Amino acid sequence: MADSDNSRTLPAITRRKEKPEHGTSESLPHNIDRRNLLPITARLLSRLVAERGDHGRPSGPTPVRKMWPRWYACHQQRMRATRLRKKLEKQLLEESGGLPIVTLSNAGIHGVIEVRSFADINRMAPQLDAQHLFRVRAELRSRGRRWKEAARRLGYGETVALEQELAERAGIAGRVMSITPPSSLTEVTAKLHCLIVTHDANLKLKDTPWPELRTILKDLIRIAEKRAPKPCNGFEYHGKAGVRGILNLATQYQDATNKLGESFSKPSQIPLRLLAIHAMELYLNAFLLAKGVDPATIRNLRHDLGARTRMASDAGLILRKRTVAHLARLSESNEYHLIRYAPVLLSALSQLNRVMATLDELSRKVRKLLRPLS
Repeated sequence: MADSDNSRTLPAITRRKEKPEHGTSESLPHNIDRRNLLPITARLLSRLVAERGDHGRPSGPTPVRKMWPRWYACHQQRMRATRLRKKLEKQLLEESGGLPIVTLSNAGIHGVIEVRSFADINRMAPQLDAQHLFRVRAELRSRGRRWKEAARRLGYGETVALEQELAERAGIAGRVMSITPPSSLTEVTAKLHCLIVTHDANLKLKDTPWPELRTILKDLIRIAEKRAPKPCNGFEYHGKAGVRGILNLATQYQDATNKLGESFSKPSQIPLRLLAIHAMELYLNAFLLAKGVDPATIRNLRHDLGARTRMASDAGLILRKRTVAHLARLSESNEYHLIRYAPVLLSALSQLNRVMATLDELSRKVRKLLRPLS
């Protein structure tokens, strides 16, 4: 029988027996390598900093645990600005026909010379006749005009300026954090994470001390995870009833998101985002469980929508490329934790209409594939 508007059908769930000796279901992955070291560290630090909270610290210097989330949010914004700048550069080259450069052949001792400015042309003037000089100046002027017009249409200059501003802000925040004395293992880990992200973001530096610092960071997050308070274990879902229940709960969260969005205002943006992201997680959980993924494996993913999406794609869920990219970005930028624990950092979040579009596509396609179970 179909659920009424007032129904509250919940997943068939039972508590797992606690096994403290084996750690929690949210433990770190067994293999931590170059591909996941920095994202895993960021997620762990976000949780540890949030759990520490603010216990009425007396006045004095800002502690590292308060600096790190602000620095990391700024760093994430800068990374997004860099990706946008590179995208605009590609568009700019296509629309303008290339860089504002004129190539002169059979000129100078090297045979071919690139002219980038009128100053370059003036230096080459003794080697060019008047007609050739006129053509070169006209072509450089025309190319420069097309470049500037396309850059203005695309907002390229503003994007470059924003990227530079964010890089400067992140650099200042990182330097201040580096000279602030830590007061806990978490703060030492945060400082080392900042250092490596700033100077070895791709984790490819081979000279001492960078390989050793990466090993130390890995050791620190292992120790921090072991020392962190152990949350209660998750839930066990049972068969088709569990899939139906999770799917129903996801629909209820999506309905609540849509109702809140109908009366959208700035103060309601944070709860709306939180509801939407939780609905996405539930839809992906339902799909993975229906495809036979072990519940413990799903629990170990924690709030990683990117990992869930990759597993769901492998299991047959086909989403648009931009939707897959957005789900991965939600995890990379720790939006779930930012919304819960640092809602003042709205500028670090993805666009709200993108969040709603992702939820809409995910819900439609998961419900369609799981229709026989509903």
